[in-house]
Amino acid sequence: MKLIQIDNFFDSLNIMLPEIRKIKLHTQNTHEYKKSTWPGYRSNSLYTVKPILWNHVNAMMTKYEILDKCSWHINTYVHLRLDKDKNEDWIHTDHDSDFAALIYLSKTNLNSGTKLFDENENMINDVKFVQNRFVMYSARYKHVGYGHHGKNIDDGRLTLNLFIKKNK
Repeated sequence: MKLIQIDNFFDSLNIMLPEIRKIKLHTQNTHEYKKSTWPGYRSNSLYTVKPILWNHVNAMMTKYEILDKCSWHINTYVHLRLDKDKNEDWIHTDHDSDFAALIYLSKTNLNSGTKLFDENENMINDVKFVQNRFVMYSARYKHVGYGHHGKNIDDGRLTLNLFIKKNK
């Protein structure tokens, strides 16, 4: 399995986090993209709602040489999952993408993270929720977020979710 993990991904997360928390979040009913389902709350694409943050994420991926030099389409969203969402997640794939990535934003919670599974749903990796950790994996891997926590954006499970597809 190919998995990329980078701790301390952003140089200045403490400066960025208050601005990220100001981004409007939507339920599935009010979100711009209605083809998929997910628990919790999600922003519209950062490309449209906060292009400077979208550019910064892409610049950091370039800095760490995460993707090869071909052309990629990257959709990035802020995603909040709260304690009340913990029973609403399920094992799934991100079938519309080549890779999926997360950047864990809120405080470290080792009872939270992302589990990856093989095709028979045997767990093959458990990535712990460590603040400012970037993790990327093939979107074909079955996975599930777990340990949703908190009551609001200040103490909930806050991530940046990236869906990455190679341009043809």
